[in-house]
Amino acid sequence: MIYVDIGDLDKKLREMSPSEKKLRKLSKYKKDKNYSKRLEGYFSNETGDNSWVINNSKLMKKSEDISIHKHDRFTRFDKHKHDYLELVFVYSGSIRQIVDDKSIEMKKGEILIMDMNVEHSIEESGENDIAINVLIKKEFFDWVFMNQIADNDLMSNFIVKSLYEKDKFKRFLYFKTSDNKKVWDFMINILMEYYDNKTGMKTAIRAYMILLFNELLRDYNRYLPNNIIYKIDSSATVEIMKYIGNDYRNIVLKDLAEHFNYSTDYMGKLVKKITGKTFNELRRDIRMRRAKYLLKNSNMSISDVISRVGYSNLSYFYKQFREDTGITPDEYRKI
Repeated sequence: MIYVDIGDLDKKLREMSPSEKKLRKLSKYKKDKNYSKRLEGYFSNETGDNSWVINNSKLMKKSEDISIHKHDRFTRFDKHKHDYLELVFVYSGSIRQIVDDKSIEMKKGEILIMDMNVEHSIEESGENDIAINVLIKKEFFDWVFMNQIADNDLMSNFIVKSLYEKDKFKRFLYFKTSDNKKVWDFMINILMEYYDNKTGMKTAIRAYMILLFNELLRDYNRYLPNNIIYKIDSSATVEIMKYIGNDYRNIVLKDLAEHFNYSTDYMGKLVKKITGKTFNELRRDIRMRRAKYLLKNSNMSISDVISRVGYSNLSYFYKQFREDTGITPDEYRKI
């Protein structure tokens, strides 16, 4: 079915999804002592006594860096985290949850953005309570997207800290945008693009996401309640990651250390502490992400892509690309 208008989209969102049907069957066993483990197993690769983490591999295709999922109604979700950033949008009714020990009742048109370290629980929602979960992997925030929001410190700092200060950063942004028609329209367009799944869908969604973030942050003091907003300060982490991102083709550790007036040894340890990776590993990850973006979103030859992301040795790039993806750049482009 092609969703050509808002009526078709509304019908799609209100009908029972396959996952809702499965979870409703599972809910018959709520009194079973194994119910929680069975529910966790539906969304997670591993279950145990530690914190429940919902895995993107259970909900997203391997090739996706952003995915849209309707929130599953009729099921309570106990305290959990995600291994992806999540944007929640309320399409209809309301969604009640506790986020980082704070009670929130999201209403129609409102948006919540959570980093990967925030724990939250969600109350069971009714038939008219419809929310959209936008699942975002870190690969989505390539240099094209980040450059578009780089001037907005609140969001760029939030994203960088979410991705690279995983052990310390526990933040969320709750936007009370019920009366903002632009936010509503951007989200509806994102949903229609996703469900239409036409040629150029990924590019269109990326464009609408940039417009959405831009609108949210034009006047964020108006939308972020004083008792909820967390101050997202600029820090060495943000500045270091921005600097590497802007000069990832040519930068070496010595140059990075000199720019921030640190010794090379100290800078190497700081990068490792921030990201969990060595400088070379981090630079390689950035180069690979941007190479993959160019392979999927441009007509550049593979040799030009290799040169553009900072490699001079073609065979070395092919070796690293295969180690990262399991396939060649030519095969990746055809997926």
